[in-house]
Amino acid sequence: MGTWAIVARPKQSEHIDLDGTPRDGVIFAPALGVLQRGAPLVLATLPVVDWNSELVKALTELKRPVGPNCYAAVMMIDPFTLWEDLGDLLAERGFAGVVNFPPASLLEVKQVQTSTDEGNTIEIDRMKWFHDVGFGLVYAAPRMEEIRNVEQRLAGLLNAIFNVPVSSLRQPVSDKRELNLEPALNLDRQGLPPILSFNSAVCATPESAAS
Repeated sequence: MGTWAIVARPKQSEHIDLDGTPRDGVIFAPALGVLQRGAPLVLATLPVVDWNSELVKALTELKRPVGPNCYAAVMMIDPFTLWEDLGDLLAERGFAGVVNFPPASLLEVKQVQTSTDEGNTIEIDRMKWFHDVGFGLVYAAPRMEEIRNVEQRLAGLLNAIFNVPVSSLRQPVSDKRELNLEPALNLDRQGLPPILSFNSAVCATPESAAS
């Protein structure tokens, strides 16, 4: 598991999923297609776009089911989403799972917190609900402390972890972004879910991700 991408356009996700291109996973994040291309990705963490509304809109416009390795980017702490309806839509379109992107710890500006109980409880409970109704889980987090904590709170439920350090938010918004396994973050992780990052140029090491 090492070749992933996060994509914004329905046609792009269909092309990647359905044409046989080898890829371990695709994260479908249509809200990125609404943001200004070339602007810093930090805009994705601000209240300038309704993430789940854009996802529902894109799901209704999909012409055919996605491939078996496609995950939907969902804002898990949205108080207005009709979760059962969203779950039904994702199941009808063939999604394998969900990702809490953007993560609550970025939305709520908790990068400097030091609590050992890191990770938003509402977000984690919502992800458990998605798992209970049949979806795989990828957890997004900006800090290694949160990643370690969530691995315990969601033990055995995670297919992968998406490392989103604050430094990665300087990247420009685009319709497609490749994700990689960062070697420094995956040392000694036998039996644990792999950690994905945007790319090796901006990935944080465990030490820098914790700063």
